[in-house]
Amino acid sequence: MLVYQETVMETTNPVFLICYLGIITISLFLYSKRDRTSFSKINLSGITYNKIYTVVIPLAVILIGTALRLYKLTKIPEGLHQDEASIGYEAYILSEFGMDRDGNRYPIYPITYGSGGGSPLMIYLNAVTTFLFGSNVLTLRALPAFLGVLTLVVTFFVIKTLSHESILVSDSAISIQYVTGEFLWLPLVSLCIVSFCPWHIMLSRWSLDSNTTPFWVLLAMLVFVIASTKQKESTAFDNIGTLFKSRDRKKRESLRAADSKATFLYALSAFLYALCLYSYGAATFVIPVHLILMCFIFTKSKRMTAFQVFCGVLVFAIFTAPLFVFYVINFLDLPEVITPFFTITKFTAKRSVFASGSGILLAIGKNLFTIIKNLTYGDSSEQILNYIPGFPPFYAFTFPMTLLGIVISVIRAKRGELIDLVMHSLFLPALLFGLFVEEDITRMVLIFIPVIYYLARGFIFVVGEFVTVEKEAPSSIKHYAAILAKSVTPLLLIVATLLFCRSYFNDFNDLSAEAYMPGYGQACAYADKCVSEQSTIYSTYEHVSAPFMVALYYTKTSPKAFLQTVHYKDPNAEFRIADSFTHFRFGLPDDMNENAVTYLDDGSIFILHKTQLDILNNAPGYNPEAYVIKSFGNFIVIKAGN
Repeated sequence: MLVYQETVMETTNPVFLICYLGIITISLFLYSKRDRTSFSKINLSGITYNKIYTVVIPLAVILIGTALRLYKLTKIPEGLHQDEASIGYEAYILSEFGMDRDGNRYPIYPITYGSGGGSPLMIYLNAVTTFLFGSNVLTLRALPAFLGVLTLVVTFFVIKTLSHESILVSDSAISIQYVTGEFLWLPLVSLCIVSFCPWHIMLSRWSLDSNTTPFWVLLAMLVFVIASTKQKESTAFDNIGTLFKSRDRKKRESLRAADSKATFLYALSAFLYALCLYSYGAATFVIPVHLILMCFIFTKSKRMTAFQVFCGVLVFAIFTAPLFVFYVINFLDLPEVITPFFTITKFTAKRSVFASGSGILLAIGKNLFTIIKNLTYGDSSEQILNYIPGFPPFYAFTFPMTLLGIVISVIRAKRGELIDLVMHSLFLPALLFGLFVEEDITRMVLIFIPVIYYLARGFIFVVGEFVTVEKEAPSSIKHYAAILAKSVTPLLLIVATLLFCRSYFNDFNDLSAEAYMPGYGQACAYADKCVSEQSTIYSTYEHVSAPFMVALYYTKTSPKAFLQTVHYKDPNAEFRIADSFTHFRFGLPDDMNENAVTYLDDGSIFILHKTQLDILNNAPGYNPEAYVIKSFGNFIVIKAGN
């Protein structure tokens, strides 16, 4: 099945790409021939749309997107990734014991593996859900899935609000078709893209800190834009200020003053943007630049006052101050801050993913190539966590449409279109950041947000040209040909989505078994219950990654017991990996082949991958009937019989 699916995509992607290139070429030709001087200003207040398009269809798309993110959430992916286990264990001990795995009381930034690996927001939100609903795979994955669903809703309203504002301030002569495309179809197409693209479906179904970042960024952006609409309404009389006489100067000034509701929403947006910095490390660099650009855009267009900028900066500074202190302590190697209520800790090892030194230009070129690959045909070196071969983040064949959307958006931004300026304010710093770090799909999470808009922008342009032909066609042949052409673009996306869903829900567990280690956690929990006080659990290191983390999560070992017994392979490594704690020893004994029976008879327990059963079968004196063998997914537990 896996080979068949890969073969299908090897054929489908080039065919779909050729179709998209052909449709784009024809639409550009039609645009060049179309008369664009016949439009006139229209009364926007008189335009209404059927609720089927404004409510029913968006709601249906959201419901389908919800199903794709919740269906068999605990079973696909089956098992638990080491980073999920790390976040889950940290959340469990913080909610249960009030400390992290290093014994720090409520750390501002839990250092997890030593140099990071789990951002604070995801860990503490999981601590809340763990406290309320218990510690298990469902509660661990429910948070990114739930926020992933909310991201669909927020994306729709961000694009809808921005497109509406762009139309209202447009000075160009526009047609009713243009208004419909911008206000009705642009938000809906953006919603469809984020709902059905492989990137967002996959990240919503497992627990990693960066997986919730799109939600927080988009929510902060939505609140910011809503604030601007409130402020714009309060200064609506600026355009008729000349009607007031000099005695009405105070009245004019009050009309231009900061609106209280808008100011509150700007402050709330600043708080949400501050949370973004706690959601993922990349946001620390991208979000401040994005905010500076946003403030410039909105103050220049008189949607934001200097006072509101000041309030926003103050709120942002207050709520990011603890994180800033954390970075200063680590950068300058200052002492930790330890209080009875919280801790500002230090990393046990320094880690840098930034390009530097003599090879910086080569590194930038490599990072750019990685970004382009992930936006086009996919990067085969990406982990299976984020990428299924044949299904790059936005499908391989859509990149020409995205590129077209970028070009159109740049042209629109030069005209001062608000929605395009806002998207560029996030895309440019995210792209710049991506050029200077070791880029992968995870770190591209901030780039993908505006890419959704660019792809939708390309779709709207192409389909719009065929809609024009459809309405103005002098013959029925051209009329129906235009209908067929405009239908091909979404139809191919639907087919690709169906192929992806078939591959993901049928094949992903087989593809990702090495990453998620299905059954290993349950095997550890069972062995931990069976082991005697003086005995040892020997775990395989085959087909597992950082197994100690998964064992910690499933056995719910207390942080004190862990701290008293843990032994790290290298305590100063970038990622500290334990080779033992309490009863667990990760790695089989060197004399396992010769003395397996002796170990079992002495009370030791073995956790093996199912492919290693021959080690026991070939061991001298081994009799399967004398021992208890339990299977857990791809792993087995062997212990002496009672």
